[in-house]
Amino acid sequence: MRKALILLCVIFLAAPLLAQHRTGNVYGVVQDEEGNPLPGVTVTLTGSKTGALTTVTSAEGNFRFLSLFPEIDYAVRLELGGFKTKIEEGIIVNTGKNTNLTLVMSMGAIEEEVTVTAVSPVVDTKKTEISTTLAYETLQSLPSSRDPWVILQMTPAVQVDRENVGGNESGQQASFVALGGDGDNDTWTMDGVNITDPAAVGASPTYYDYDVFEEINITIGGADVEQHTGGVSLNFVSRRGGNRISFGGRFYYTEEYFQSKPPSNWDWEAGDPYPSDPTQWDELQQIFGQGLGYNSIRDIKDFGFNVGGPILKDKIWWWGSYGVQEIKTTVMNGSADDTFLNNYAFKVNLQLVPENRFEFFIHAGEKAKFGRGSSSQYPAGRNQHGKYNFGSPIMKLQDEHMFGDNISFCPPS
Repeated sequence: MRKALILLCVIFLAAPLLAQHRTGNVYGVVQDEEGNPLPGVTVTLTGSKTGALTTVTSAEGNFRFLSLFPEIDYAVRLELGGFKTKIEEGIIVNTGKNTNLTLVMSMGAIEEEVTVTAVSPVVDTKKTEISTTLAYETLQSLPSSRDPWVILQMTPAVQVDRENVGGNESGQQASFVALGGDGDNDTWTMDGVNITDPAAVGASPTYYDYDVFEEINITIGGADVEQHTGGVSLNFVSRRGGNRISFGGRFYYTEEYFQSKPPSNWDWEAGDPYPSDPTQWDELQQIFGQGLGYNSIRDIKDFGFNVGGPILKDKIWWWGSYGVQEIKTTVMNGSADDTFLNNYAFKVNLQLVPENRFEFFIHAGEKAKFGRGSSSQYPAGRNQHGKYNFGSPIMKLQDEHMFGDNISFCPPS
């Protein structure tokens, strides 16, 4: 029996090490107007995509809410006899970050309320990692192609082996390193689950619908023990439904006439800078006159929709999406190189009691490639597609329970 309890203790202690960040935390202290800590304050946290959570401040006036979904609209309500009820709104929680609050309550009747729009601190004193976090609003407003490898291009200290110009490299994975690391040590995580491709170490096992991401967190150094390697870690948090019905859609289109082309008539006498050897002009005129010799975009479409909402308000929520990308390009030998991506995602969240949260999530990404590796000897290239009709599935079932501060699974030695 004693050995079984010790084994149970080890399992519970080791379980958090199996996952990467997918949530954030709120830490706070409640004080009176003279800076004295206030114990026994009832603290209630609410948000549009989570049920209400309640705790009571400690003797030092401290409180905390752990494992919160990243959002920008959390609110904290403080209640204590002899003090005005205080509501702090607009609290921001980011993936893998701690939001630290210092809240002041004023003397007065409990029926009186004071509402304040909070500004979340930008300095996290509990974390030392070097990371970049991009929230949904930022991801949607970036003037770039829409995939994680483009985000890596713009991340400080990360070096990527290619540039995705106008979307011509979308649907292709890029290699990347940071701080002298090795690409084999890179990891990919979705909603707390390490999904790094076991057959291609350091690579992603699938492609993604860009609108699935609520936040993307990229860590390049100083990570804690939840990250098993010293490479770059990409951590995706997928969106979820809330108490309001939401619907979104997109259609992006890139046509070949949006790009410039090399001139077909070269004029050495006019001072054109290329090439340095005038005898090469006949060859260049022949190549570019035929429209060959450079990669070009023929047509790119990116479209899809997502919808979500409550099944039971404050208790059960759902969210789903479908996205398509069609990337049609021409390579240097004039052959077509086309990529088609289909992505499906679905999520259900339950919080029937405040202490327990359940989540089911499934994502499937299907890729078809036409013209891979085309060359002058083999212009058509190879056609490739995945094993499953709906793409490679990633599924997660998770249940987490908050037991409180006073429970211990480990027997005394």
